[in-house]
Amino acid sequence: MKMVYFPEDAKRIGISIQWTRSAQRLDIGGWYDSFVWLDGGTVSLREFFDRLGITEKDCQKAWEVFGD
Repeated sequence: MKMVYFPEDAKRIGISIQWTRSAQRLDIGGWYDSFVWLDGGTVSLREFFDRLGITEKDCQKAWEVFGD
């Protein structure tokens, strides 16, 4: 599992996204006022992309443009 926070140094308000590769799952949540947790949700990576309209072609282009 890997967890990221937005913004990276989030203290008072932020969003957390946890990636579980074995399940191909994103767990998304957030908080404000430093401690009030907002219920988020769980979504498969495919469903996340589909709901945002991100295509495989978009991913390929992103890797070309922003990849190492």
